[in-house]
Amino acid sequence: MKRKKQTTSEGHIEIVNGDLESHPQCPHGPTILFSRNVKGTKRNFFACAASRDRKHCNFFLWAENRSSFKKDVWQQEINKELEGINHEKLFSVQEMMKVPPAMRLFCHKCTELVDEREDDQHKNHDSIRKLTDYQLKHPTEILPALENTKKEAQYLFSKSSVQTMMDMFERLGYRHIICIGTPRIHEHLQNHCSNFTSILLDMDKRFHSFFGPHQYCWYNMFNHHFFFEEARDVFRNFLHTNNGKNIMLVTDPPFGGRTELIANTLNTINEEYEELNDVRTDLPMFWIYPYFMEPQIRNSMPEFRMLDFKVEYENHAMFHNGLKGRKQGSPVRIFTNVDLRSIKLPDDDYKYCDECDKWVAIENKHCAACNDCTSKSGVTYVHCTRCSRCVKPTWQHCGKCGRCTQKDHLCEQLVFHKECYNCKEPGHKKADCPKNSEVGAKKMLNQPNLKPKKKKKKH
Repeated sequence: MKRKKQTTSEGHIEIVNGDLESHPQCPHGPTILFSRNVKGTKRNFFACAASRDRKHCNFFLWAENRSSFKKDVWQQEINKELEGINHEKLFSVQEMMKVPPAMRLFCHKCTELVDEREDDQHKNHDSIRKLTDYQLKHPTEILPALENTKKEAQYLFSKSSVQTMMDMFERLGYRHIICIGTPRIHEHLQNHCSNFTSILLDMDKRFHSFFGPHQYCWYNMFNHHFFFEEARDVFRNFLHTNNGKNIMLVTDPPFGGRTELIANTLNTINEEYEELNDVRTDLPMFWIYPYFMEPQIRNSMPEFRMLDFKVEYENHAMFHNGLKGRKQGSPVRIFTNVDLRSIKLPDDDYKYCDECDKWVAIENKHCAACNDCTSKSGVTYVHCTRCSRCVKPTWQHCGKCGRCTQKDHLCEQLVFHKECYNCKEPGHKKADCPKNSEVGAKKMLNQPNLKPKKKKKKH
């Protein structure tokens, strides 16, 4: 994967990607350069990479006013964010195990584990008391989920989904797992999988108390920012584990996050992986996101394909198969650069398609015309001969629009307004770029991306 400087649009706001390290910094790391139309004129501005709501981070700077940037003032804000965070001191699970359970508590206000015998200042704070050994080892089951959808929305995988993914990773031969925003998987690996190693990169600083400095890094995935430099070194060491063999990455970003920023981070990590291990194959990655975000993901990462596995969450009303869940099951899927033909899914809800040579959901029916199992949303799609593609059964063909769509729609031509990452022209995605070579367009699905080895820089 090659990281490119690119300008992409989403609505009326565009992201202008460049050298993040040269950007002004807020408490959440390097800011992002955005561009938007103001009275018919494009104006660039810097804003927080982590939060889309200025109530949570009010950093805002017009690019033309950069010379007036008050670096000292914002450095004070950064220092406040880091104040009191000492990973070595906060990591106290092992010591807490020696404390009688009746005296153990986690203070939500102070975000730390406390021995009540030695510290009574948390008496009136919101906290959880009498922690068992199991709870200390499974913090995601006691910490209230962060549900700020404009910053660090936190939905937790169901135990069945975690187990299915773990079976999948083990069958594929991975043993060293980078968990970005997936604390449930990391927690499972740390407690139940002695033949695996893992590291958690997450925005939730409460994990400092539960995972050691070599198992957890405080991290912002939208700008690849480590809040402490020593954590960056820990991550790079992990990326070099076993010279890069049997290592993979799994990420579950907030669904409101910009796919372009996530893609840039994954590309950056992949470049580090190749450089550190002197390899020319991509780091295996699993990106967990809703199925309807496939066009955006494929536009940023055309080598990724969607796996038909429905990922369930236990603390989201719609993202599970229960009585109160979505009728068609969870809309969340896994996008990966790993060959789909090598991934087996559970027999109960999935089946093997001989024509596609891959596992698909039970309701997914192979279409001879499309030569693919085309269902994506959890219902069986039907083929439209006029569109030459399969669509949802509730859709119908509209002659005026020249496409299938919802019955009660407004007739207008759907146009892809963003720029293609390949030719930089608007109106189509990189995967559909007419300037792609026929060989590239017909490339075998997810074959190893072999590239000439980069020449090492002379120092």
